Amino acid sequence: MRIGIEVNGKSLNRIFRILNDHARETVRVDNLLIELLAQNVSSSDYLFLVLSKLERKNYVKGKTGELTIVERIPTGIMKEVKNEIVKELSKHKRLFVTPLEVAKFYQCPRRLYLEKVVMSKQFKRERGKVWDGEVVHLATNMFISNIIKEPVEKLIVDIPKIVIEKYHEKTTLDEKPVGEFLRNLYQLIRNEGFKLLFTEKTLESLRNGLVGTPDIIARKSSGEYIPIDIKLGRFVKSRGVKKEHLLQNVGEAILVEDFFRTDVRVIYLIYFQTNTLVKIDLNESLKQEFLRYKRELERSVTRNVIPSKSKLPNAINRVCKGCHVRPACENIELLRSLKLFSQQKIK
Repeated sequence: MRIGIEVNGKSLNRIFRILNDHARETVRVDNLLIELLAQNVSSSDYLFLVLSKLERKNYVKGKTGELTIVERIPTGIMKEVKNEIVKELSKHKRLFVTPLEVAKFYQCPRRLYLEKVVMSKQFKRERGKVWDGEVVHLATNMFISNIIKEPVEKLIVDIPKIVIEKYHEKTTLDEKPVGEFLRNLYQLIRNEGFKLLFTEKTLESLRNGLVGTPDIIARKSSGEYIPIDIKLGRFVKSRGVKKEHLLQNVGEAILVEDFFRTDVRVIYLIYFQTNTLVKIDLNESLKQEFLRYKRELERSVTRNVIPSKSKLPNAINRVCKGCHVRPACENIELLRSLKLFSQQKIK
């Protein structure tokens, strides 16, 4: 969570460098966007701001889906455009949140408030689920990052050893389930015909005030993008997908849509403990529901009032037991009960 747009000068420099690499060429915009993300440019909004200014200076010409870089962009023009963009964006003071924060807000408004606004001290267990999740996500990142560099079988053997060794005092997992998970992930990649994979790439939407890092962004040969979120827990078909998991995945899909200027039709959730893949059709109703919770979050953190605790069914087991700011929340409840007791005593 943050206030205002943090203009990344390095991202703007990378955009200019990529454009100059294609000087006097016509390129497809979607290929340009792939290059940007590969170079860790978090928002395509920066690209289109740059292009709008360069077009007025006759350095680029665009038509639907294509862009012609007329000539190399001189250093002086780069500096001029960069200063204009920094000046424009520095005026914006909107609140930026992550899809995960929206999901946490749905679970418990007070938990998010204590974590992100009050900055209460967080108490993480020294061993258990939190660290098991770190193991799974690190293994996934290493696998995707190296899948075209080394033999797959070698990765499936080596990566579990590396991640378990890194977290050996904190995780309850061992190498075998991690290796099985990576093997199933590779089979999914083959079955789905994914031609391009990004992992742990931060995306930012200036329009929607969102910033987040999907676990995996997959692209099919058709050009369709699919955000994939990986969860440590179990999927129970009779209970369906947890709402907080769905909200996070939908928010990340919005980020993918905004970056690649395309429609995401399907989102994937993978559950580690049951090795289950859940495919969800994304529609406007789901996106609007996510944005509604996002607006509620924004109102909550700007009201300067401590929000209520979770009202979800079975909240004690579902939310409170694993909460990192539970001591602070319990203190609030204790003080409120003392205040109520004092008021009743006076009466």
